[in-house]
Amino acid sequence: MFLKARKLATVLGGAASIFLMPAIGSWNAALNQTFRYPSANLGLSSVAWADTPVQYVPPSRGTPKNSVGAGSRGCTQSVPVTLALLVPKDHNGQTVSGHPTFSWYVSDKTSVPVEFALVEPGVPKPLFVQQMQVSQSGIIQVQLPKELPELAAGKKYRWSVSLICDSNRPSNNVFVQSWVERVSPNPELAQKLAIVKTDDSSVQAVRENARIYAQAGLWYDALQALSTGYTANPNDPSIKADFLALLTQGGLTQISAIERLAQL
Repeated sequence: MFLKARKLATVLGGAASIFLMPAIGSWNAALNQTFRYPSANLGLSSVAWADTPVQYVPPSRGTPKNSVGAGSRGCTQSVPVTLALLVPKDHNGQTVSGHPTFSWYVSDKTSVPVEFALVEPGVPKPLFVQQMQVSQSGIIQVQLPKELPELAAGKKYRWSVSLICDSNRPSNNVFVQSWVERVSPNPELAQKLAIVKTDDSSVQAVRENARIYAQAGLWYDALQALSTGYTANPNDPSIKADFLALLTQGGLTQISAIERLAQL
């Protein structure tokens, strides 16, 4: 899973940066065992877990958007696949990035393509579409290609992940969606971001970046900072703890529980 000590593995090449963070075991099997293990057995030092500085402060909460889809209606694969977007459960996530990174969890390998799409409401043609094959369960990330125009500040964009079960009958596809809003940083946040070196992969810098983003309500940026930091520091328990804490604070308790179980 994401929190095991390993490098990110590229799933598919192309214009977008696409990564798979492998998982071990199935979604349901992990959930069935989640509450058998007390927090003391999670494999993290109590100091690192308790002392995490990441505190996500949500922005003004909007209307909840669907972020989880399950089942395999129309698919012929024997194991139903669950898709879960790594987004806050009760509000739209925000970012200051013009080319943000999008993350989701897939519970098992798929025999059908997985499609990511980003859409601007009112614009018929998607801004970006990418299909990929997923050979194992885990967390997948797609970064919006740098050669595309930046997302506009003050706008909300819809993004979705689909299992293309039947290309001729879209209604049979497993489909989940959420929204991302790009915002402009206020003067205080802009000053903080100017001081912190975003290209510094040290543990201290990674955690400071994530803390700044999380306190500013910038979900996508905080998640990406910790993901990138883990790639550079795969064995650091404090970054692992911060990542789990962020998932939990965003309401992603099931995925956080699965990742905690992977520590054992």
